[in-house]
Parts: sequence; C-alpha cells; structure tokens
Amino acid sequence: MKKLFALMMIALMLPTAAFAHGDDHKEGIEVSKVWARKTSRTVSAAVYLEIKNNTHQMIELTGASAAIANMTMIHQSYEEDGGYHIMLMGLSQPLEEGGVFPVTLEFEGQFEREVIVEITGIMGLK
Repeated sequence: MKKLFALMMIALMLPTAAFAHGDDHKEGIEVSKVWARKTSRTVSAAVYLEIKNNTHQMIELTGASAAIANMTMIHQSYEEDGGYHIMLMGLSQPLEEGGVFPVTLEFEGQFEREVIVEITGIMGLK
C-alpha cells in the first residue's frame, strides 16, 4: 500500500487561543480509523489512526500505552506520504484478524483517551 493514512501528528495544530486546559479539550479531540494489521509473530505491530483537533489550541499527543505490548511508542514513518503511528513492541500474542484490543492515547494536559483497535487483514483498513 503506497499511500498511508494521514496517520497522526505529534502536534495537532489549529490556531491557538488563550484559555485554560479542561474537559473541553477531551471533547474537541476526535479519533477515528483505528486499526492494526494482523501479525504472525509477537515481535512488533503498528497501530494507525486519524486524530482531528477541533479545539482552538495546539494539543500534543505525548504518548500511548497498550497492555498487549511490553513497550509502546510513537514512531515516525519516513516513506513517501508517511506520518506517525503507534509502535507496539514485544506483543503478548500475535494479532489475529477480526480481533480488537484497547490502546490508551496520552495527551498534553494530562488527559487520556482509550480507543479500540480493529485488527485487519494484511491490506489494512478497508
């Protein structure tokens, strides 16, 4: 697949305004198209998603966590049209097509958002 999804940006930017962090930020962040390809091994996997910031502030995605992996980090693709994705290292089990698992996204301002990852076939999200 030559073209990757507009995966995710480390800094989700829209024009900034001077107002305090609060629950408005949680409601203003939309997360969609959350998926990972099936794996046959437990070495690693990537989670792809789209994040849209509907607030008037820059809000940074600062980390992620998943119980299914020993280590979770934000990783950048250097391929043409690449972006960021969540890298899962040391999986507790292979990812089986049709399954799901949770990932917690950690945002600036100390708020989190749990998303459900859909495990797809080798061709990715349809």
